[in-house]
Amino acid sequence: MILNPPGLGPGAAHQLPHWPYVQAVDDALTARGIPPGTVRADRTYPQRGDRMYIRLVWYISRTAGVGGLRFHWEEETGWAYAYLGAVPSIATPPRPLAALHRVFAAPDDVAQVAERLVRNWRTPTGEYGAEWERAPHVRATIELFRATLKKPGTLWTGGEST
Repeated sequence: MILNPPGLGPGAAHQLPHWPYVQAVDDALTARGIPPGTVRADRTYPQRGDRMYIRLVWYISRTAGVGGLRFHWEEETGWAYAYLGAVPSIATPPRPLAALHRVFAAPDDVAQVAERLVRNWRTPTGEYGAEWERAPHVRATIELFRATLKKPGTLWTGGEST
């Protein structure tokens, strides 16, 4: 389990409104024995749409394939993946994870899809339509985050919606 966002230090998880989703997905991946080698969560900032994102990377040493794997999540589009070469900077174009039908797909579904790709190097079959039960809460917190940043002279302190 990831306790704090990398680089933000103890107690700073509240600075990323989508951090609860990051933790839930990481917990599900760890429970399946496939924790990613890199977890990155942040936002794109206003010049790029101010969207929340997550990147999960499994390097070649953590996969059964001939390279690594990257999962990318954005709050508007959901999950996508790309295969990585032996050098992670070489990657296939990202492809949507069509089996995951929700932007906030259930973490166990994300982990099941990831396991198939990490262990077997195959895209999953079937459909995973469940939305994470805390998705409405995180969406509301993201909106509160944006509203706070738009007010002149205000600073996001990590307040959550109820």
